[in-house]
Parts: sequence; structure tokens; C-alpha cells
Amino acid sequence: MLALGLWAGTTFHAKRSRSALMAPKGENVDPSRKNAVATSNINSLLNEQPKPYIFAQSLPLTGPAAHLGKSYSRGIDAALREINQAGGINGRPVKVWRLDDGYEPNLTITNTALFTKQPEVLGLFGYVGTPTTKAILNAASKAKLPIIAPMTGASALRQPQQGNLVHYRSSYAQEANRIVNHLINDGYVRIAIAYQNDAYGKDVLASLRSALQRHGLKPASTVPLPRNSTRVSAAALSLYQSNPDALVVISTSQTMSAVVSNLHRMGSHPQLMTISFIGTKALFDDLPQSASYGIGVTQVVPFPWDRRQPDVKRYQKTLQAQSDQPDFDFVSLEGFLAAEWLINALKNLGPQPTRAALMKELKRTSPVQNRRGSQNVDLVFLGSGPWQP
Repeated sequence: MLALGLWAGTTFHAKRSRSALMAPKGENVDPSRKNAVATSNINSLLNEQPKPYIFAQSLPLTGPAAHLGKSYSRGIDAALREINQAGGINGRPVKVWRLDDGYEPNLTITNTALFTKQPEVLGLFGYVGTPTTKAILNAASKAKLPIIAPMTGASALRQPQQGNLVHYRSSYAQEANRIVNHLINDGYVRIAIAYQNDAYGKDVLASLRSALQRHGLKPASTVPLPRNSTRVSAAALSLYQSNPDALVVISTSQTMSAVVSNLHRMGSHPQLMTISFIGTKALFDDLPQSASYGIGVTQVVPFPWDRRQPDVKRYQKTLQAQSDQPDFDFVSLEGFLAAEWLINALKNLGPQPTRAALMKELKRTSPVQNRRGSQNVDLVFLGSGPWQP
């Protein structure tokens, strides 16, 4: 059976084999220090000439959520590499001081403490995750550091008092509404929710409850899941006992894969849904092909293979110029577009921008605000074979 992906009302048919998707990437980018756009060594950035615009980023590069950090940073790096190779902005390159946090808030706090000690850092750019970003709000506020384009849609991070935080992506509440409306329109009413037992999962759980309530419904069950773990046997049993006809899983791909595998072994096959933070390609890779069929995933950026979209065309062209075998996906496209937004803001400022001036410009050009709080949120459905064209 051909796998399908839906975006903006268009159906795409898979044509490539799973082995082709997993082929090694043939990078042709010059790996020299001159062309590097990110480093874990702040001293190397401080000693560069011309002096770069420096942004700091804490994100998972190891652990179960590493695919998110690696893919998000791949898109960011592609956009930064392109502008730097063209001479930078005002003759200065844009670079990232990047540290791994494994998607663990305590490590994010440690990394951010280092970032706040460097006055040369213009902002905290491209953090990944709700619990990790939430953990550093106070530190960033005290240091008057902007938090720019974190990969999270949590409502808790979209409050008016958070004046130093600006988003690129849509909210999880919008994704939750999209999922619930789709399920109910298709006749599903016994909807269970399995959620990561932290700030991320609880935030989306609240949005899903609200979305169901608008239809006069309550969850068939709500079951917590551990972060960064596949120990989900008890959770899967609890879900099975609630006998749902649909299940929304709010976690990372390895955890969701473990939940799905446990349910299928017990003979339970509810309609499965999740949101964009899962990392669609990672979920497909983590699941057996037979288990991936029909899972719906909301998305907050265009379909990464639809070159009719101007954003996608630029993204593909840039990655193709930097790699013999570019690896397109939703997460790296989001990183690429967020970096473009940052680059354009810097272009609109003088050669010595302040943190305050940058934040003001980012708010003025915010994609979320300029789209009246709503980016396009749609669904893709995984299939039994590779789902991208």
C-alpha cells in the first residue's frame, strides 16, 4: 500500500524505499572552521575576526530526543551557513554557541547559566522543549536575554508577562484543536490521552481537555508517561483497559513507539494521533512499518517536499547546495525558517544591535503575531511504507 501525506488539501504518494530514506548523507560542505556556524567552544567565537553575532542554544543532541535537536539545528545551520558564505550581515557572520542538554531541564539550567555570563551573547535561540525552556525563564529574564524561537507551543510559555520570549511556531492549543476536531468529525468519541508527565505533556493535556469540552466530551482516560523512557507497560495496560477508539499520545517518538507496540500486543488498535513535537520522521523510523499506518501528526510548517511553496523552495535549494543527499523533514524546515526570521531581523538593525533592539524587531516581524496568532496547522498521516514522496 502506498503511504500518504496530507498538507493543504493535497495528497502525496510515497515513491522511495525505506532503505533509500536511511541512506548515509553525502555532505559536500567545507568542514573547515571558517565555514562552521556552531560550536560548543565560546572562546573560539570570541576570538574570531570579524566579530560574529553570537547566539546561544541549549538542546538535546544525545538521548531519546536527540533527533529533534539534531534536525532543528540542521535547518538553522543551513540558513546561517548560506548567509555567512554570502558575507554575513554588515560584514559579520552569525554563529551559535551550542550545548547539549539531553532534554533534561537541570542540564538546560546549567548551560543557560554559562550563557548568561557572556555579554556578547545576543539571545537564546532555538531551545527545544517545554520543560527545558520553562526552566530557564527566570535566568533569561534577569540577564535581559531574549528567548527566540524555542521549539515549543506550550501555552505556559505564551503569557503576556513573558516580554523577553518570542515565538516562531503555532501553539499546542491550536494543534490540539486540529486533532480533536478531526477525530470527532470522523466519529471518534472515546478519546484517550497519554501524556508526558512534565510541563510539556501537562500543557498539551490541558489544551486537549479544553478542545474536547467544546464538543461536550471528556477523555476516556488520561495516562501519564515518563520522559526519556520506554518503560510504559503499566501505562499501556491502563490505556487498554479504558478501551479507547482513538488515542492521542503526547511524548517523544521512542516513548510513543513503546506505547503503540504494547497496545498492539494486547490487541488494541485505536486511531493514533500526536503533535508536531514528536518528530514525524523519527516516529516513522522508530515504529515497525505495520504499526505506523494511519497515525495522524499535526504540523506547523508546510509540507517539506512541496516546492510550490516559496518557503519550501528556498529551504530545498539551500540544503541541496550544501549536501549531495539533502535530508528534508518538518523539524529542519522549522529550524530553517526560524533562522531566516532571525537573519532578516538582524538585517533591519544597525551593525551593533542591542538585545533590546533585536527583541523589538523580532516582535514587530513575528510570524505568529502577523498571522493573528495562527499559522497553518494541518495533518500528515503515516503509512505502511515511507510516507514522503
